[in-house]
Amino acid sequence: MEASVLGAPPGSTTPAYDQTVSRSLVHRWSLSEVFLTDSVATGEGAFTAAAQLPLSHGYFRDHTAGRSFHDPLLVLESCRQAVTHAAHIYEAVPRDTTFMVTSWTLDITEPQALRCGERPGELRMDAEVTERGRRGGRLRRLAFAMDLTLDGHVLGRLTMDTNCTPTDQYHGLRRMQRGTAVPTAFTLPAEPDGAPVEPARVRRLDPANSVLDAVHMDPATLTARLSPRTFRNRSMYDHPYDHVPAMVFSEAARQCALLLGPQDTAARVLQLHGRFLKFAELDDEVRLSAVREEDGGRGALRMSAVQQDETVAEVLVALG
Repeated sequence: MEASVLGAPPGSTTPAYDQTVSRSLVHRWSLSEVFLTDSVATGEGAFTAAAQLPLSHGYFRDHTAGRSFHDPLLVLESCRQAVTHAAHIYEAVPRDTTFMVTSWTLDITEPQALRCGERPGELRMDAEVTERGRRGGRLRRLAFAMDLTLDGHVLGRLTMDTNCTPTDQYHGLRRMQRGTAVPTAFTLPAEPDGAPVEPARVRRLDPANSVLDAVHMDPATLTARLSPRTFRNRSMYDHPYDHVPAMVFSEAARQCALLLGPQDTAARVLQLHGRFLKFAELDDEVRLSAVREEDGGRGALRMSAVQQDETVAEVLVALG
């Protein structure tokens, strides 16, 4: 596919790749963390979005192996940005809204489409709103489905379910749940006790991209602790989150799979299905446990995250 040079003309149903959208519309502080470049409406509840996948990035390109392929979690983040942008632009969700991912699925059906070329990747997302939920006259839930192509090649499919709450109500709810002020990743210490996993074991170069502490393994299972060191990772925590985001749990599941799977398994995520059940507080320990999926292939694993004896997230991931 030839790289885009000019923006999409008015009325076009082909999105452009020449500049990123406003960072405020995808809920990012840093321009370097914005990948969405355009979105155009294609019908009632339908749109096509575009994202540029960079060839250099401190988190999404920090892999000791497989650098010839785009990171599927970068595809996932691009889709999250497309969903957030669409909620504001097409569904009239006010900007002072907090979004929470409750579930997402990413299925890479054509792994070779992830291969990098000489130019940054051009991801196209053909999307539709599949469900809406309202309460008190305001949109509170949106679900999406997307067909994905990368550099003109079929890549796979994504679904995502989100809750959207007015930000003032969100903060009030969080204070009520805790009974105290809610800390953020920017206000908590990021140097806990406990040995972090060596970056090379999870195929990383930068220790800041390792998310697991206190790893214990046997041939079929793994336990670990989600590392507060990630609070200083400005890709995972671009702005002051007050809970563990879905992307961090997804990265944790990938790293568990890399540790537990065969060492000759490629680092590419081919399948990721996540459910995010409760707020995971930042100032309390999150314990992770992972087990191989017997019928999911050589690189398949299911991870559960538990805090205060309650499951806060579950992620199935398959590598290949």
